[in-house]
Formats: sequence, C-alpha cells, structure tokens
Amino acid sequence: MKINSDIIWAIILLGLTSITFLLGMKKGSMTAEDQLQDNLEEIRILQIKNEQLSEELKSRGVYSYPQANVFSKPQEATAMVLITLNGKDPIKNLSLRRKLVPNFSELEHLNFSVDEISTDLGTLKPHNPSAFPISLSENELAIQLLFETNRKKWFQYIWLKKQTGDKYSSFWIITNENSVIIDKHIDPDFPTDEEGRINLYKGKSITYPDLELNSIFPSTN
Repeated sequence: MKINSDIIWAIILLGLTSITFLLGMKKGSMTAEDQLQDNLEEIRILQIKNEQLSEELKSRGVYSYPQANVFSKPQEATAMVLITLNGKDPIKNLSLRRKLVPNFSELEHLNFSVDEISTDLGTLKPHNPSAFPISLSENELAIQLLFETNRKKWFQYIWLKKQTGDKYSSFWIITNENSVIIDKHIDPDFPTDEEGRINLYKGKSITYPDLELNSIFPSTN
C-alpha cells in the first residue's frame, strides 16, 4: 500500500541521509556547506511528505498505529522484522506479543494459540523504529503480532512465502481490537491461485481486493 511504503522508505532514507551527512563532514569535504544544504533540504522534503501522509491517515479516521515489515535476504536463514509508526503521534507503553506458525498451507486450521514471545517496545516514535529477528528455516511462515497499550490493541497478520531465488514475499493485514481492517498490503509476487485467491491455510482462502478498509477481517481460526 502506498501510504505504508512511503513512510517506511522515508524512515530509511532519513537514516541514510543522516549517516551520509555525518560521514561527509568527517571527511572534511571541500563542498561541506553545499552538502549540508543538500541534506537539510532532503530531510525537509521527507518531513513534509511524512506530515502529508499522517494527515491522509487522519482523514479516514485512523490515527497513529504500529506496522511491521519483514526484510530478508536470499540464502540467509534469519530475517529482520522492522516495526515503524504510521502517523506522527507517538504510542506510549507499547508491548508486543508475537506468535509464529510455519508451513501454514499444510494445516487444517491456523492456530495462533502456540507459544508466544512478549516484548516491551516502550514508546514508538516517528523515525525511531523497533526491530527483532526471526528464523526463516521453512518455506512458509504465518505471523501474528499483537500490539497493545493501556487503552488500545492492534493485530497484524503476516503471511510469508519463499519464492524463486530464496526470496520471501509477504501479504499482511492490520486490524484494530474489533477486527476492523485499517491497513493491508500484498507484494506483487505473492502467490495467488488463478482466481486471485490467497491461501491462508488448507481449505481457507481470501481474495485481496475483497478486503476493504474499515471492513471486518474474517477469522483465521
């Protein structure tokens, strides 16, 4: 989804811009002043873009919420799950409970009542993401993330599948505590059947365009 990818890349570009600027200053570049102006201008543009995206979220009644994206490299058995803030208002006292289910296509039911791992994320702020590693020893992996504060809850369901060249593609949904969809995303190469359906587990599939924002996400149990 464009909103989310822009925010993710804004965060990444902002970090790269800052690092590049610091390295350039240490090298004593002959164009240090020009480099400073270029970097400050790029940061300013990214900040404006993030503010515009935050306003777009508010315009459809959605305020700040956490979002996870999985970044993996071919031939590596570990991936990084990056958690960022959509919106500009920090989320305080945020905790995370995560559950992982491998080989979901082989299961009769996608049961997320498996052992879970809990993490205290503290305060999630713009341009200050959290991250944790996961093992990718299987061809498929379903992930359930429960983000929780003193007042709110968000669920994110992620399906990962290995593609040609050991690259993983993903499909995910974010809901509020009432199972109302507030965000969704599918990679262009995530596998679907001839009718565009996504396999959640054996005998259970959904069609991505049918998952409308502000609609109820069907139970995965």
